[in-house]
Amino acid sequence: MKLRQLQFAQAIAESRSFSQAAVLCHATQPTLSNAISQLEKELGGKLFTRTTRKVDLTPFGTYLLPYLQTVLDGRAEMQKAAEAFHNPAHKLLRIGFSPLVDMKLLDRILVPYRQRYPDVSIFFKECLLDDLSQRLSNNVVDIAIVPQNLQDAPCERFVFYSDELFYLSKDIGQSPSVVSSSRISSLPDDPIILTGGGCGLNGSLKALFEQQGAILQTYPGQAVSYQAIEEWTELGIGAGILPKAKLLISNERSIPLHMNDGRRAVFTFEWIWNCTVSSKSHIADFVDYVRTTVPILIGGAAECRLPARRDTG
Repeated sequence: MKLRQLQFAQAIAESRSFSQAAVLCHATQPTLSNAISQLEKELGGKLFTRTTRKVDLTPFGTYLLPYLQTVLDGRAEMQKAAEAFHNPAHKLLRIGFSPLVDMKLLDRILVPYRQRYPDVSIFFKECLLDDLSQRLSNNVVDIAIVPQNLQDAPCERFVFYSDELFYLSKDIGQSPSVVSSSRISSLPDDPIILTGGGCGLNGSLKALFEQQGAILQTYPGQAVSYQAIEEWTELGIGAGILPKAKLLISNERSIPLHMNDGRRAVFTFEWIWNCTVSSKSHIADFVDYVRTTVPILIGGAAECRLPARRDTG
């Protein structure tokens, strides 16, 4: 298996076109097609279905795409790390986060930071929680964003934001009104579809239900993505619960979920980092930014003052 083959596969998955992917990768289409055929043979299955009109990922391709992306991200991460080692003036900020995190919100709150610190390169790494914990311990990421109370590692932490939860009713050919109450203790007995674990969805839901004195009845199968959860609810396989940022489909069956006392149910996310990161001035500046500026941006203030930057180290 070669990195070039993985780059070809990534380009096809993004463009949904062999010819466009060849242009993006500066390769001839026969070269790209042959490389994909060799990769599929080595992996033991087709990654793409191809017709005269379109190219789609197969279920096997959809399953393997995150792993493919991890390899390519690791290569880019290693290149950035090497550059930072050989050029101390090059400042690299590595942010890891759970797949549950609202990436649009993260990008928005980083705009003022990027403007203030144009000399800092920001590298994103989406990871499962166990991987994130290991990366923090090994100083492979500088700061992480995770669902609150799911990381026991001795880290410093600070609340980031809360995302409201929605209940996706099981489609049985009826309207959402069949759900008599959106309170956790009064939900229908339909099993809740979860993922394979690791992103934080399963653990956060179990903790929430336990807190409310309810039992989380789960579907025995596992969805590979949040979109799959929505699709499975539409097929009547089970019900689902997702944070607002991960509702991918316009879904009339999505109902705001409430605690038993009537408050909106939410997942709260927090920043976590090791105290040793403050030894690097640009990372210490970012921690200050997280503590002082981000809460103002989350609150919707029109103006905010950035913390003074450190120009040494």
